[in-house]
Amino acid sequence: MNNHCIYALFDQQSGMAQNANRVQDFANRRRILQGMGALGAASIAGCFGDSGGGGGGGGGGGGVDPVQDRVTVDPEDIVEGGTFKSALPENIDSFDLPYSSSAASSVAHGLLYDGLVTTSATGEIYPWLAESYEQAEVQDVSEGDYEPYMVEAGYTEEGAVDLEPQILVRHPDNTGEGTDMFLTVEQAAEAIEGGTYGMRYRFNLHEGVNFHNGEEMTAENVVASYERYRGSLLSGQIYDALLDVQVVSDYEVDFYVQIPDAAFIRNTIGSGIWPKEVTDLPPQAHDPRQGNTPMGAGPFKLEEFEDAQYIRFTKNEDYWFDTEMKDWYDGPSDFPNGPVVDEIDLAIVSDPASRTAALRSGELDMAYGLNPSTLTDFQGSESYRTAATDGAGFTFMQYPATVAPFDDARVRRAINHYIPRQQISDNIFDGWENPAWVPLPPVGAADGTTDYDALVDDLKEYNEYDPDQADSLVEEAVEENGYETPIDVTIQTNANNDARVQTNELIVESLNQSEYFNASLDTFPDLITMIGAWYQPSYAEQGNLAFVGLSGGFSPHGYAKAVHHPDNYLQCCNFQNLDFPELNEALLNARYGVDVAEDAELRAERYDEIWELILELNGNSYGTHSTTVAVVNDEVVKGFNTYPSVQSIVPYAMYNPADEQITYLDR
Repeated sequence: MNNHCIYALFDQQSGMAQNANRVQDFANRRRILQGMGALGAASIAGCFGDSGGGGGGGGGGGGVDPVQDRVTVDPEDIVEGGTFKSALPENIDSFDLPYSSSAASSVAHGLLYDGLVTTSATGEIYPWLAESYEQAEVQDVSEGDYEPYMVEAGYTEEGAVDLEPQILVRHPDNTGEGTDMFLTVEQAAEAIEGGTYGMRYRFNLHEGVNFHNGEEMTAENVVASYERYRGSLLSGQIYDALLDVQVVSDYEVDFYVQIPDAAFIRNTIGSGIWPKEVTDLPPQAHDPRQGNTPMGAGPFKLEEFEDAQYIRFTKNEDYWFDTEMKDWYDGPSDFPNGPVVDEIDLAIVSDPASRTAALRSGELDMAYGLNPSTLTDFQGSESYRTAATDGAGFTFMQYPATVAPFDDARVRRAINHYIPRQQISDNIFDGWENPAWVPLPPVGAADGTTDYDALVDDLKEYNEYDPDQADSLVEEAVEENGYETPIDVTIQTNANNDARVQTNELIVESLNQSEYFNASLDTFPDLITMIGAWYQPSYAEQGNLAFVGLSGGFSPHGYAKAVHHPDNYLQCCNFQNLDFPELNEALLNARYGVDVAEDAELRAERYDEIWELILELNGNSYGTHSTTVAVVNDEVVKGFNTYPSVQSIVPYAMYNPADEQITYLDR
């Protein structure tokens, strides 16, 4: 998945002299932005849609605004034009969204591609490319009801199902041995024709929406865009619920859901919709390094890309949006119908200190992913503003739970009790990240718990630093299983994230204070190299502990499923082949079924049970919950607010009428 070919995409309508000047301009910036070149990032992009509530045509699932000290803009004050300059902390792994797992890449995706719905900073869902949508049908259908349409298949020597098409539904009586029964994408239409499906959503599309290449969006584009996810890196995050997408008319499309799903809209709808020129491409080919210009229906177009160096976007002058198109919009009538900056230039700068220096020198207007002490320094500055919001990101350490002695939950929980979360928060993150006392960040609380404060009070003891409890747990496991001590523990992370390295050095030091552990830290040079190694089937058998960050969303399901469920093995982000049947069943019961689809309180109660089960199993140790912080040049950048998920830090700030959010430049 992580192929890096040097390829420069120039504006074919510009003269050679203009291209040369552009390259020289970025070359000059590169000399100032020292440290460019190594790849790395603060987190990998998680489950892009997560899960959560979502209602009919007017949105749903919103909570308390997580943006701290939100700034507002009077449309009369807006200055149009200019170039917004920022930097990504890692290279683009792929412009082909179904084959990308990088948070930095999602920033580019959000500028280029629009989806059927959009989301405010509070998690409220609004129709976007869709004019409206409605839940048309709900049927009490379970996995076993698909049996008449299923095919039989065996397993490979590695234990994988010996089927080529994307698997949608597994028969509940499958044993995992011999021959079992499965429904794949090839049988989905037949099941729907026979009346077997859990839900049906009808989406009505806006007419006259044009892609970057001038093609008008129709229902055919929606169907083809979702089919592009089949067999992709993110297939498990889309087709864990989706059964099929079918054309009704030119501007109507039906989404069929496998079984009743309380989280379908938030989890599945929102992905980019692409023109036929894109959906006809082979997998992973929607990328300039493959000779193909990325395009969608988004507010910006890709103008130029120099691999591992910079990306330049220009405003889509033919952007489709108009506030008068949306019944839900109730802001000022003179609010712009799209972004007002002419250009966005994003350099690729892996080193936080280099991004800091570039911000101070004026080479950047905004920087994020900076060192915590640097954020504190900027917080006291009159010329810069720290635009902060409660984040959707978290760090986690994943255990090789199929490899002894880590296959004993007591050993995993013992290591967990040696993680000094409060010390990590205070000393390494300078208070900018908070201890993850529970697996759910506060931004997911609206749908994920009956009472967040009570949840923390009830479960905090699982994650407190407690060497005595840790030693007691490991003593039990050693006595029962005959493990040799000290137990070797190798934690792996990416070397180009200083805070992450320091965090793990502290965990290693803490573990080595016990007579039962012999811990060490092993680093990869960068995130992309590391993730590439972790996606190999052999990784789960090596016995190493994987430490990384993940950026999620507003709803609870992704925070549990992405890092635990077998559907996400060798995808984002079950690297260790975790498979806990009790947790899998609990996740199923919290999200799927007529009961939770119709009763939000019941759903929240079931998630409360899930968080405790996760801490009992301890397949992952959650470290800290993020605060998403951008530092902007306050003298130039006006109106900038951050979004909880770092994936949208630039797209959201540039334009989101759901929050009357817009950024302009006053130089």
